Amino acid sequence: MQSLDLHGIKHMDAEEMVDSFIGRHFDKLPIEIITGNSVDMQAIVKKIVDSYKLKMVPTSHVNLGSYVISHECK
Repeated sequence: MQSLDLHGIKHMDAEEMVDSFIGRHFDKLPIEIITGNSVDMQAIVKKIVDSYKLKMVPTSHVNLGSYVISHECK
């Protein structure tokens, strides 16, 4: 699974990075995006994930700073 680690990335740069990463890997989902504990960074990622109509879930119940992005199950 491809992953994008946003640690050390400025919020203003994150939106373009996340959008580009999802676009490049859209046909190869799932992917992982690591936000760390920043609520603002998580909101940026969620906004972009929602715009692609994808699903975003934590990688585990103990790590809420890492998310798996996948297609919605219908």
